[in-house]
Amino acid sequence: MINTKNRIIKDNFTLDRGELTANRHKNEPLALGDQVPVVWHKAKDFNIYDENGNKWIDMTAGIFATNSGHANEKIKEAIKNQLDSDLLFAYQYETRIRDRFVNKLLDITPDYLNKAVLLNTGSEATDACYKLIKLWAKKNNKKYIICFNGSYHGRVLGSALMCGSKVAATWSGIKDDDIVFIDFPYYVDDTFDPRMLPPKEQIAAFFLETYQGWGACMYPPEYMKSLYGFAREIGALVCFDEIQAGFYRMGDLFGFMTYGDFIEPDLISLGKGISSCLPMSAVLGKSEIIDIDQGANLSGTHAGNAICCAAALANLEFLTDETFQEELKHKVKCFEERCQQLLHLDAVLKVNYRGMVAGIVLKSTEVANNAVNNCLLNGVLPVCTFRESIKLGPPLTISIDAIEEAFDVIEDAIKEASYTNE
Repeated sequence: MINTKNRIIKDNFTLDRGELTANRHKNEPLALGDQVPVVWHKAKDFNIYDENGNKWIDMTAGIFATNSGHANEKIKEAIKNQLDSDLLFAYQYETRIRDRFVNKLLDITPDYLNKAVLLNTGSEATDACYKLIKLWAKKNNKKYIICFNGSYHGRVLGSALMCGSKVAATWSGIKDDDIVFIDFPYYVDDTFDPRMLPPKEQIAAFFLETYQGWGACMYPPEYMKSLYGFAREIGALVCFDEIQAGFYRMGDLFGFMTYGDFIEPDLISLGKGISSCLPMSAVLGKSEIIDIDQGANLSGTHAGNAICCAAALANLEFLTDETFQEELKHKVKCFEERCQQLLHLDAVLKVNYRGMVAGIVLKSTEVANNAVNNCLLNGVLPVCTFRESIKLGPPLTISIDAIEEAFDVIEDAIKEASYTNE
């Protein structure tokens, strides 16, 4: 049995799948896929609990969503107050809570991004970016959108078409020949080569994940400078998918800011950490792009829902608090130092990290999956990518002692997995 301040794993815990998984396979689509076998009963701050009293340090923030911690008291209070006001739903009618949230969001955002589109999911947000880019391209006699192989932008058609996967949108029978994919620069000496692109006068936009999801892979600094400079030279838009990277996940408010203050994107898509608990997403952009076509139909039945806006407003107020920000700097320093130390392990090929997100690239998928299982058995929940990496992204409220404890477990788990695999 494991019993520490931050972890509890009882002797009878196993990784066997039980009744709930069987019911889901029976009643819901098999295409949902499976997560690791941890049944969530309660989630509080940076801990996950099952119904048997087992307790994990959450190194996933759900899936990079609960930046303010699970069941954050300030957010819970805001939700309760909104419930008690008897305004739970208002379609697209005016509400004070929506107005307050949008004003707060734009207030903390750089001035060049001066309009917001409210939506429900990250997929919807990137889909809206796709629509706005296409409308802008048509008006400006351009056509091509440059995306990256290996990228992921969501599950609805527009966002799926921009995913760097050959199968992401094949179900639709639709292919957008104006989307051109180039290779992601996985190596620090990779250079941006415009010769690989379509005619520059026809390029409408570059659409980038702020980091590539499966391994938290970052763009090399010189590559980003060259790409951005080229885009500005030819008058193309630069747009970032910030669904995972936003709201201090990478240390700064938005992840693109960590590449340098020379970047001023035209559109960014936001989700996950925007509310830290409820369905909410947004697109931030320059007004001339957001308003490119008044017939664009960027609304939705639940977009700007009153309860979601209340949660998101409280979330932004919590995340931007000066005391929280000061504490976050120390946590980021600890997290990054522990990431760097993983490089001494024989099974670790590379560790990509920035702020409070990391991708640990291992020698094989088998080693990675075994390491995840070892973590689960020892009270730490990482993101299982089901490929040769493990991802980490805890709630930003995690304590330094929990960071240290979690990394101790992760190190041992990787060592054991590599021995088992030999």
